[in-house]
Amino acid sequence: MLSRKQLGISIIQRCLRDDGYLTQRCVDCSDRKDGKDGKFVKFVAKYTPSVEILLQLIEQNSGKGLILPEKVVSSSGSVLVMVFDNFVIKLFQNRKTFNKVGNVLNCAYESGCDFIVKMKDWVSIQNEKIRIHAIVTEKLTPIVTYTGDRKLNLKNNEIFKLFHDIGIALDTIHKLGYTQGDCTLDNIGRIGKKFVLFDFNCAGRIEVRNDDIAFLVKSAKFNLKKMDEKEKDFLEYVSSFKNSITFLSNIKEYCKEYDIEF
Repeated sequence: MLSRKQLGISIIQRCLRDDGYLTQRCVDCSDRKDGKDGKFVKFVAKYTPSVEILLQLIEQNSGKGLILPEKVVSSSGSVLVMVFDNFVIKLFQNRKTFNKVGNVLNCAYESGCDFIVKMKDWVSIQNEKIRIHAIVTEKLTPIVTYTGDRKLNLKNNEIFKLFHDIGIALDTIHKLGYTQGDCTLDNIGRIGKKFVLFDFNCAGRIEVRNDDIAFLVKSAKFNLKKMDEKEKDFLEYVSSFKNSITFLSNIKEYCKEYDIEF
């Protein structure tokens, strides 16, 4: 049985990447050792106050006490993602990105939109002893993976439903004054039968730019394994709409034509 300190160090050790690109800036938890030639050769996990706060965050969201993450990955090169059995913790390198993502997710949560990933918890502390900026979200299943063939073999009704669900998500985000900023199929997952938008690291103000719909259509064309004439016609049809409200209303009309139920 691992002690609390040993478990904390074990979790952080799993977060240490070979090149050390993310870890020490996401959470103040590691030391670097210099080699004789001056190059960084090793990382050493430490049990710091930041690690203790991370453990508390895991405890209060797992319902099972302290558990190890199923996997640890990076997102957008600046966020460390810890995937657990029924929740996800994102550790941010800087407070600015954390504040932006947290604000978007908080507003989206208050809107009640079921097609945007839900924020369950958060913590942001930065002082002389502690540095940790983290957001906890519900867990979803990404539709695009990087193992095996990443091309998607979606049926017509699934494609129409994806555009319908993500259309609602985009409409919600846009009404809040934001764009998603990277609206590709890589940032869409499933929770049950719903398609859900996640990863708002690239979110921005809508008055600066808004190419979410163009990104979504382009990504669908790239990621779909094959397209029949209905799918091609559909993508050409929706690609002509720039405004999310018009986009959404026309998707609904198109789905009615093909008897797609939601």
